[in-house]
Order: sequence, then C-alpha cells, then structure tokens
Amino acid sequence: MGFHIAIIGGGISGLSAAYYLQQLAAHGHRRLQITVFERKPAFGGNADTVAVTLGQWQDAQGQPRGDFVRWADLGVNDVNLSTYHRLGACMADLGYLRHMKPLQDTESYFTADGRHVLTDDASLFEGVSDPRFNLAQAEGGELARLIKVVHQHALDLVRDTGSQPPKVDARYTVARYFEDCIADPEGQLWATARDLGIAIDWTEPALGERLRRIRDEVYYPRISAMYFTDDRTGPGGMPLQSPFQYYQVQEGSDQAVPPKRCYFAYGAQHWLDTLAATLEARSTDHVGVRCLRGQDVRVRVSPAGAVVTPREGEPVHVDLVLTALHADDTLRALDLSGLPAYQEEGLRRTLSRVRYTRSYGVCHTDDALLPRSRAAWRTYNVLVHPRDQQAQPYRMSYVENFHQNDAANPALDRINMPMYFTSLLPDLHLVNPAAVLDRTTGATLPPALLDALPHLAQAHAGSDHPPTGYSHELEAVSPTHRGKAWALFKHNVLDLACIEAQERTLALNLGNAQQPQMPLFFGGGWTNGAGLHEQCMAQSELMAGWAMAYLDRH
Repeated sequence: MGFHIAIIGGGISGLSAAYYLQQLAAHGHRRLQITVFERKPAFGGNADTVAVTLGQWQDAQGQPRGDFVRWADLGVNDVNLSTYHRLGACMADLGYLRHMKPLQDTESYFTADGRHVLTDDASLFEGVSDPRFNLAQAEGGELARLIKVVHQHALDLVRDTGSQPPKVDARYTVARYFEDCIADPEGQLWATARDLGIAIDWTEPALGERLRRIRDEVYYPRISAMYFTDDRTGPGGMPLQSPFQYYQVQEGSDQAVPPKRCYFAYGAQHWLDTLAATLEARSTDHVGVRCLRGQDVRVRVSPAGAVVTPREGEPVHVDLVLTALHADDTLRALDLSGLPAYQEEGLRRTLSRVRYTRSYGVCHTDDALLPRSRAAWRTYNVLVHPRDQQAQPYRMSYVENFHQNDAANPALDRINMPMYFTSLLPDLHLVNPAAVLDRTTGATLPPALLDALPHLAQAHAGSDHPPTGYSHELEAVSPTHRGKAWALFKHNVLDLACIEAQERTLALNLGNAQQPQMPLFFGGGWTNGAGLHEQCMAQSELMAGWAMAYLDRH
C-alpha cells in the first residue's frame, strides 16, 4: 500500500515539497501517495495574476479593432535566476525556463512632495536616464560608490555559508549598523572598499552626512518597501540580516556574477499551474501526486497518525502531514489536542511568535502614486518617508510597462502606452477607485491569452472577492471594488521574534526526523529567511528529506 503524505497549502512551498518528495520516492523505489490540499480556488499563496483591459485598439482609420488586454502580477512577480538555483533547476526539468523573461531592473526613490528624487539606472536598457535624478551622478558619483561599499560590507556581515556563520547575530539592527558606520567609517568600511577597488577619502568632512543620506534616502525607504518590513519599529529596528540576506538571494552578492532578474511570462500563477499539472502527469502506480484546489481542511494530529478532514468531504487518514502555510493559518488548520500537552503548548508558542501585516496589490492607472516627474518613473518606485515617520507599512509601485511585456504578442511587446501600474499598499483606498482596473475574466479574454492564463477562467466579474490572495479573510468589500483588479496579501514580519521562531522550527523538524515524535513537519515561507521562492524551495527540499527519514524510522 505504501505511505500517504498530506501537504497542506498549494503555494510554491507546498507544490515544491511534492516535487522533491516525488523525486526522492521514485529514486528510492518507495510507494508513496502525495496529496496537496489548497484552500483557495487557485494555487499561489502570495501570488495572484490578473488580466485587465486598458481600452481598444484603433486602426489607421481610428476604428476599434478589439480589446487591448494586458496582465499583471499583484503579488510575487520576479526572480533572480543567477541565485535561484533550485528554482532554475526545477524549471529546466519542467521545460519552463523559456517562459522567464528579462525585466528592466531600475528603481526610483521619491518624496511625496516631489522635492527629492533619485533613480538607480545601473541596469537600465532601452531607456533614457535623466542626469538630474541619476544616482550614479549624485555628488559627483561619490554617493553611488559609497553605497557599493556599504552594501557589500553589510552582506559580508550577515552571510551564512553553512561552514561559517554570520559575523553578527539577529539582535544587531539596521540602525545600529549605520550608527557604527557613521561613527567610524574607515574602521568599518576600509577593508571592503579595498577589496572592491573603490577609493574613499576617509578624512572628507562630508562622509558622515553622506552615510546618513544613504541611510535615510536609500536603505530606509528600500526596507520600508519590503513585504516583511516591521511597521512598528520601522526599518532601523529590524535585524540587519533580514534585508541583507534578502538582498543576497534576490540580488546576489558576488560582483563577478551579474543578476539575471526575470519575470514570469503570463504571470507567477502560470508557473505554479504548470508545476501542479506536471506533478500529476508524472504520477505512477508507485508514486502518485494529486493537487487539489478549493479544499479547506482541518488536520488532527496525534503520535499515531493524522486525519485530514475537508470542510465538505470524508476524513482521510494519512501517515504524515507537511504544512506549507503561514504560521497563523497553520495554527487554524491544525488540531494539536491529540499530542502530549507539552508538545502542543510548545508548537503553539512557537507559531504565535510570528506576526503578520497585510497589504493590497492593486492594478490601476492612478499616476498620483508615482514620482511627479515622468522622467523619474522606473520599474520599482519607492516612497521616501520623513525621518520621523519611518515606521510605515509596506508600500511600492511598479510601472508594468517596464516590468513586463507580452512577448507572445508582438503588438504588445515593449509597448509604452497606455501606462499602467501595480501598487502594493496598506490601504486599498489610497488608489483612486475610478482608476482601479477591472479584472478581465475567462469569458471575455482573447483565446490565445486565455490558453496562457488558464487560472483566470475561474474569476467571476462582480464577485465580492478576487479568486486568489487572502481577500477571503475580509468581512466585506466596498461595492466600488467588486470585480476589480486587486487582492489582499499577508506577510510575516521578519523581526527578531520571527527569526527565533524559524530557528526553533528548524530544531523541531530536525529532531522529529532523527527521532520521530509526531507525524508533522513545518514548511512555508515564514520558516526560512524572507520567504523568497528560492528560500521556500530550500525549505521544501529539506522537508522532503525529513519526511523520508521519518518514514524510514517510523
């Protein structure tokens, strides 16, 4: 009969756990049945792809020639294939790499009053850089040179190579790091500048103020625009390892290996749909995989086994459960009362240490959220908060015309007009409701685009909640936003408490694999770093190995 493993959660963590389990079981000639249960009607977790109509094509005579349809990712939207090694290997295995397209990796930093604008155009291609804003020319180039030194030095402090732990622990904050740099620039940064071949005048009186400017106008805004930012303490109160280990994966830390930033052609959910379909297609009599959507389940765990009960359906007895959910969703999905009291209490205490913030992803045409000067618009546009207002929720705006294009349709490829945007905001009403675009559903999509975006056929115009994201957690939706291109997402705050919960969870998983105590392992984005795709897959690969070790010893 073999073993039956239930994976709870159908985002990248759950689907990649099934992928690695399928490989391990096939290689080890084990009989295994794997079932992935996803609560929402589409796979994705913090991914949500929407199609939108921006108007109608006009021919040379000014006559309409059909809808102008584009798409956008409201959540997860790009990766760095230079550092996402597991993701790249998986995509190569599935033949998916052809769908990964290069994006324009540029940034803008601006204040709401329009008085301050900086653009990072180091990766600009097929575009025009305005020297009034270009970071590379600010202060005669000295600002950009010093940023390279600061960035590399911070990366070196937090890098965990496995054989050599980070030089600083999770109690060392971003604010403390910049205080140390400002107090003793040469003592902190000299060796890194030497290694990079960058000459810095350590006696220059303006050096301290330049470091403050880098902190306040570049790094604090960038960190405030990260999905795992701490809206209570602000960027300065976060552990240094939180943003810089994120940079290490998302942007790379090896000067000799340039980033390969790519977006998912047809959206991140297209990739997840493909992964789920491939897992099922590769099923055999010995190793079978089922990926189920719309399955809200409750899991009762005891030392003897686990029972998965769908809201509508019969209970399923399984040998092992792998969770691939947010920590708060894990608490809601699990019934731990069958475990010894000390185990139940310890698990609840660990999971409860993870705190969450929520944000809205909105696809729109409201340019009031962008820099005032169109010459400063970039792929990523970051609002610079005043010094005394740094503790702000997650906020970022993308110019979709720069971020992604539709290479499958030459008429839409690299097109500049009309401009449209995706903003990630703490309040849906920060976008003019009249500028929020409608979700274009499967019934009205052009056939070619519908084939590329199969999940969009599940959307229902006029419904209270979009089909993905976490918008189902809202009690009500304003009538003005029904059927619109938006979704609610939640993000674990990567503060000291979360990092400690990650460390505790790793110890629990390792101990359970080596000496089985309960049929339960924990995964999901919150368990590893900042929850980037690559970090989720790294945790899933470990979890698959732990699961096989558990079954061998059970």
